[in-house]
Amino acid sequence: MIGTIVKKEISANLLSYKFFVVILLASVLIFTSLFVMARDYKARLADYQINKPAVGDATAVLPPNPLSILAKGLDESMARSIGVNVTGFDVQSGQKSGNVVYAFFPAPDFVYVVKLVMSLVALLFGFDQISREKENGTLKLMLANSVSRASLMAGKWIGNYLSLAVPFTLVTLLGIALIGLDPAIRLSAGHLGRLALLMALSLVYIALFLSLGLLVSALTQRSASSLVVLLFLWAGLVFILPNLGTLLARQIVTVPSTKALSEKRQQIWTSEILMVYSKNGEWNGQAWNERRISMNREFDRLEEDYRRQAARLVRLSKTINRISPAAGFIYAATDIAGTGIGEDNRLKQDIIRYKNQILADLIGEKRPYPAFRYQYRPMGQVLAEGALIDIAWLLAAVILVFGAGASVLKRYDVR
Repeated sequence: MIGTIVKKEISANLLSYKFFVVILLASVLIFTSLFVMARDYKARLADYQINKPAVGDATAVLPPNPLSILAKGLDESMARSIGVNVTGFDVQSGQKSGNVVYAFFPAPDFVYVVKLVMSLVALLFGFDQISREKENGTLKLMLANSVSRASLMAGKWIGNYLSLAVPFTLVTLLGIALIGLDPAIRLSAGHLGRLALLMALSLVYIALFLSLGLLVSALTQRSASSLVVLLFLWAGLVFILPNLGTLLARQIVTVPSTKALSEKRQQIWTSEILMVYSKNGEWNGQAWNERRISMNREFDRLEEDYRRQAARLVRLSKTINRISPAAGFIYAATDIAGTGIGEDNRLKQDIIRYKNQILADLIGEKRPYPAFRYQYRPMGQVLAEGALIDIAWLLAAVILVFGAGASVLKRYDVR
């Protein structure tokens, strides 16, 4: 019986103008997003070829991440050119996009399209599945036969999910295949594995909003009321809650500004220079080498204290923001792509180690310095350090919301 309902829903969608309008809209947005972000990636890659560090350059620069085409995240910040010296770090330049529109609006990457557009499309597929059937008088006719309410809910969910997920997957895979033909965009086997996981995560996120649409439809008597309620819920889950957590966390955890940290480093630097001059004003080179070691340790301590406080703020913000499935989706998607907060923290730790290595080589008079290299975290570590929590939360939310919808439908008045 479930199979019959699934076929009915798919057939109804294929004959509906709504299906073709939303699929066409989603296809245009996904293709446009991939094309625009691929151009942005190639422009930043050209910048990297100019700033690429060589052996002997005390500079930390990362090439742009190819997966930033789908989930840009913090990639532009991570790919900044950072000069390394005894006083710490000097952010010199970045591989910035040439499109000034990004200064006013978020980057229109694939994750952004899924977070906003596909979640809304999923709600449009589910908002009238129960209430419309009641308005048309077909709901009581179906339930008058040997169709259980649980089977009805499952059949409607599966039919509408397949109607949405199959074209979405095909369009996305076609877009990725087209950008993969560009010789400037090199996707390794590891990248393809992360892409597959990112696609699976997107499908789970879409399933959650479809389940939410069915739940609200089963709670209302009219499809118009269902649509109004869902629009308010969508705005709250996608826009309000992700920003509310950050605002609350900033009221609880105070983090000093990077400007204050830089000024403190400069004070220590000036004080240490004055201490290595002899009484008659001559420069003491041996004393300076000794002071540089202790000064570097002090700088590392300041940096560690700052990073510890910033990490507390980030952890609290993420904990509160995870109330929103949109926030959990963004956290997991950017971590999988290697453009998330965890990867950015790992990069900063590697730059500190690189700075200490250069200082040791400088004191030991070992030249030239090695060029900076960074190895992205393996997928297992990414999952263990937070992404798995967000994925599990989204999966649990799909099950809970669908279960709530099925439970509500059992008591639904079909008259």
